[in-house]
Amino acid sequence: MRAASIAAGLVGTAASLLGLAGMLVWAGGAGPLDLGLIEIGGDDAFRWAWGGLVVLLGGVFMLGGARSPADLDRTATALLGAAMIGLVGGCDLFGMICTGIPAVFSPDTDVTAIFMPPYTPAVLLLPFVIASAYLLLEERRED
Repeated sequence: MRAASIAAGLVGTAASLLGLAGMLVWAGGAGPLDLGLIEIGGDDAFRWAWGGLVVLLGGVFMLGGARSPADLDRTATALLGAAMIGLVGGCDLFGMICTGIPAVFSPDTDVTAIFMPPYTPAVLLLPFVIASAYLLLEERRED
């Protein structure tokens, strides 16, 4: 088993579980679930229901592509899953940056506090997804 398969499998499993958790927390209406570094759920139905579904399916695609990364179709499936997770994570990161813009102009607000944890699951998965996609592309280039 190659490093790209292991990385895609681990990231896919984590994304599937966190996406499912996001959908279940939203469906339960229990409010945000704060786990220290990660905060799951909120009152935005589009973000948590739809975003959780996209992260869940992205994780499933990465798991499907992790079985045989030497196959072009499976590599493309894993990269599609990585792109789906990256899209949700990028939107969440962009939202954090846009939320912090007014704090830049306020002298009483600590700007760095806006970018401190808790993060959404997609933002936390983002560096691992990028590393996994890089490994998949490098392995494909070597074959």
